[in-house]
Amino acid sequence: MPSPTRIVIADKEPLGLPSFSSDLDLQFKCEFENVFSEQELLDSLEKQSPQILVIDLEFSIENECIALIKSLKEEHPKTFILPIIPEGQPQQIKQILELDLFYFIHKPLEPIETAIAIRRAYDTLPKEPPAPPRTQAKQLPPFHKMIGNSTSMRHLFDLITKVADDGLSTVLIRGESGTGKEMVAKAIHAQSERSESNFVPVNCAAIPDDLLESELFGYTKGAFTGATTNKPGRIQYADRGTLFLDEIGDMKSSLQAKLLRVIQEKEFEPVGALQAIPVNTRILAATHCDLEQLVSEGTFREDLYYRLSVIPLKIPPLRERIEDIPFLVDSFFEKYAEKRDRKRFSFSWEAMAAVANYDWRGNVRELENLIQHMTILYSGLEVKLTDLPEKFHNVEIPEGYTSIESNPTSEGQSQTEIGNCQAVPAVNPLTETAPWEAGQVDFNELINDFETQLIVQALRQTEGNKKEAAKLLNLKRTTLLEKIKKKSIDGLWEK
Repeated sequence: MPSPTRIVIADKEPLGLPSFSSDLDLQFKCEFENVFSEQELLDSLEKQSPQILVIDLEFSIENECIALIKSLKEEHPKTFILPIIPEGQPQQIKQILELDLFYFIHKPLEPIETAIAIRRAYDTLPKEPPAPPRTQAKQLPPFHKMIGNSTSMRHLFDLITKVADDGLSTVLIRGESGTGKEMVAKAIHAQSERSESNFVPVNCAAIPDDLLESELFGYTKGAFTGATTNKPGRIQYADRGTLFLDEIGDMKSSLQAKLLRVIQEKEFEPVGALQAIPVNTRILAATHCDLEQLVSEGTFREDLYYRLSVIPLKIPPLRERIEDIPFLVDSFFEKYAEKRDRKRFSFSWEAMAAVANYDWRGNVRELENLIQHMTILYSGLEVKLTDLPEKFHNVEIPEGYTSIESNPTSEGQSQTEIGNCQAVPAVNPLTETAPWEAGQVDFNELINDFETQLIVQALRQTEGNKKEAAKLLNLKRTTLLEKIKKKSIDGLWEK
């Protein structure tokens, strides 16, 4: 026996539908639930998505119901949303129609109109068992542009908040390359009382040893050949602010001694100066190296190590928080694709399994590069394993692996989601249009079409900048210009 249709009514005042549902002559079995606040509605939907949601446009706080409906429509795509619109509100009707909601009820309610609207909503519902409750975790708000729902990341965010409140102690940020050490440092600075002053990053590995000293400490006029004026260093520039020393493990020993003096004495001497200058700078340091090992080898000062690691913070690698991958993918997709009207794609089960079980040595930066790569070169709707770069093809999938998160749809099947990218059936345009009967495939024509597609996509990505498009395609600019002219596609990417 089919279960009754669940109808949730969101209105600050009870509509009384349950009490006179028999008078509406709905001709199908249903059960009603009244909710009277936005929080009650969200709690109800979290437990189970209804088949029909009747919602008054005067229901939400501060009359932001249109935004609420848009959000609910995305989070509960199988729920039929039936708005109640007060009479004399043509603007609200227009907004509802723009959301592709073509059925609505006028207020004050008339029983016959209400019955017709609910009956129409019921008739449009798929005649199959209702979808199970949505189990996908909601994405928590980014923390200073850092995304993470995992327990390890939420713990890190809590530590950042506590560390920022101190404002004085040095902090040693540890993590593999690509985990976001500078983002953590910026978050500490932004939450601290020093946020109004400068945040000054210095990559100790990127600046040659003979230049790093003058970059950090500055120099006086005449200190060396070519020093024609006084130049303040980055330590002085960070006065009353924050100095972030990235890859501190690569700093040479002589500079380590001078940095130790800055931390201990709160003063520094520019190159060639005879008098120390007081400074109020908070120092944050970061490294992917094992500093304890460097100390034991004698290449890093033990006293500086203990001065730096007053408060140690460790950023977990991506492979230890794979539950964050869907939310990171959504964020990178918005960054690289949605601004250019790129249609959202999904991942097949095999592709998602490979992404989840990849070792991610480059961590979040490597994941970002993957999504950028796919938005430029992939034009389909569903990414299959063979569409991913070759390094993902041989990823070992553990026995019994299901997915990062999986919502069962029927026996023996699952519907995998990555963020909001629901995996839906898709056909590769090439296989869909190619006539695969014997002798009917024109190989050269298909390759030419694919090449044209790549060029147009690259030019859209770079907004018509041919030099940058050539870089994306790893072509010489003259070669790209020749192909554009030969194919007569100049300006096609603007359409």
